[in-house]
Amino acid sequence: MIAIIVSAAILTLLFFMNRYAPVHGVKEINIDHVSGDTVLLDTRDYQTSSRDAVDEAYCIPLSYLNRHHTDLPNKKVVLIVEDHVEKNLCTRLLRRKGYEVIGYMMASQMNGYYPAPCICEK
Repeated sequence: MIAIIVSAAILTLLFFMNRYAPVHGVKEINIDHVSGDTVLLDTRDYQTSSRDAVDEAYCIPLSYLNRHHTDLPNKKVVLIVEDHVEKNLCTRLLRRKGYEVIGYMMASQMNGYYPAPCICEK
């Protein structure tokens, strides 16, 4: 019985560490200063990324990234993400696939970004 509880606790801890523990070596970058040997990858969902499109960025949402990572060229990657959890998950997935993620940009800090108002708000 104790072994089951300990196993469940370890699995829960690993789940939360994968999502919420920060990824080391990935810094916040302004995408206006990204060089030509770097790929911009927009991992936000399609509705958000189409409303606030970034020129020359590959649009592959996090949920499709595992299947479509081969569409990316073999260059350094800068992520455009919605939040820190998305940044952590994308970075870990791309590193497992052999890509070098050098930085990220929060979508809320981009110029011209206007989040859609909630339908519930009046």
